[in-house]
Amino acid sequence: MVMRRHKSWLPRLIGLSVAACVACAALFPEVETPIGPPPNADAVKPPPPDNYVCLYVKGARLPSQMRDGRKWGKGNGYPSPYAVLFIDGEEVNRTEVEPDTLEPTWPRQKKANFKLLSKTRVKIEIWDDHGLFPHPICVREVVNLTNYVDIGESELDCDGGAHVTLAVEPAHARWGLGFYFDVHDASASVTRVIAASSAGRAGVKKGDQILAIMGYPITKIELGEAQSLIRVNSVSGVKLRISSQDGAPRDITLKDEAIYPLMQDHIAIE
Repeated sequence: MVMRRHKSWLPRLIGLSVAACVACAALFPEVETPIGPPPNADAVKPPPPDNYVCLYVKGARLPSQMRDGRKWGKGNGYPSPYAVLFIDGEEVNRTEVEPDTLEPTWPRQKKANFKLLSKTRVKIEIWDDHGLFPHPICVREVVNLTNYVDIGESELDCDGGAHVTLAVEPAHARWGLGFYFDVHDASASVTRVIAASSAGRAGVKKGDQILAIMGYPITKIELGEAQSLIRVNSVSGVKLRISSQDGAPRDITLKDEAIYPLMQDHIAIE
């Protein structure tokens, strides 16, 4: 009988633990320092790292018929193409379907920045969305992608008589400080840092403790006050005292600068 009583409490204890975890997440949310478009898109500083690029499929020119001579689509002579972009075997972008066209441009696709390595391999697939199942139109692989950075874009021959335009542009910028933090139990810690940002360039790391903001000890201010101090002073300079796990406390000043988020940062660049 005693064992049964203890066993009956187990689901309740688990439920209370889960509820407590959810409550903690609600009480101590991650806070993003303000991010927006650059104030002057023609004079963004600092520039992006050399191996950061904005990569996307800018458009395509497709043959007037399928490889076996049949008409595209449902007999109207036009496919409804979409493009899929892979980097080192991982799908990183899939455009919208553009109906009934031989020259798609996919203007609503989500663009992103990527970090290129010397051995980065890119693959582009173009598909026709007509019918019950998508039909492949062409596939093109690209190596030595760094050779295309200075060109800006390149029209590539694709199998089946298609041509694909690949855009390889300098990374697109946002503007801000580039870090996230949370405040709880009279302490604050950095939760995320965008590498190519004011915070990243100053050496701020995930897990760093924020001891003071603009001279105010973190133990004496609330979350809303911390956000306000950062927002109001981000142009002239936010003074932070931080402590890393492997070092003594240090003072830094962060100002709004160009930020170059990568795809994995989950920040829209347009």
